Amino acid sequence: MGLDTILMETDTLCVRVERQHIGFLCSLMAGYEGLAIVRTLDPQQGLVELLLAPSSRPTVIALLQAIAQEFPLGLSLLND
Repeated sequence: MGLDTILMETDTLCVRVERQHIGFLCSLMAGYEGLAIVRTLDPQQGLVELLLAPSSRPTVIALLQAIAQEFPLGLSLLND
């Protein structure tokens, strides 16, 4: 198996959340195994990057919008 067969195309989605809620967002996303990988870019500014498959982008955006309605995290999408 060559290296090109194990690499998958990855999309990113940048999100800002109140910094005290970064861990909570990470835990929520971990509950949806394989949907997205969460990476904190700047904890002071609450800047988070989600790594995801391009085909799951609409699902992740819908999930983030639902989370924003249910929990007061100060969540906003930055590059949609």
